[in-house]
Amino acid sequence: MPIGVDEEMIFCPSCEGDAMADVMVLSSYFHVYYLPLFPVAKEVNTCCQQCGLKNNGLPLNAQTIKNYKELKHKFRHPWYTYLFAAFAILLILSAIIFGNE
Repeated sequence: MPIGVDEEMIFCPSCEGDAMADVMVLSSYFHVYYLPLFPVAKEVNTCCQQCGLKNNGLPLNAQTIKNYKELKHKFRHPWYTYLFAAFAILLILSAIIFGNE
């Protein structure tokens, strides 16, 4: 599921140097019976603007993106992605508490 798209400076192995690239940040979710419960990882798809080299499925880390901390903060998981997991935990806790009475 895409979180956002931006232009960022990356190291391009084809150009053998730093280049501007179109970057799409994607989110991977933990699923139960095809229902996404909570996000587990972020990955990036890049396309170099100089040579057109495309890299898909790269991990979002400091080795991939030059300004990793800024990009990580900019493309955070939305708060509502944790809503289903919080509801499930609340349901389990209430079953444990009220099931012992």
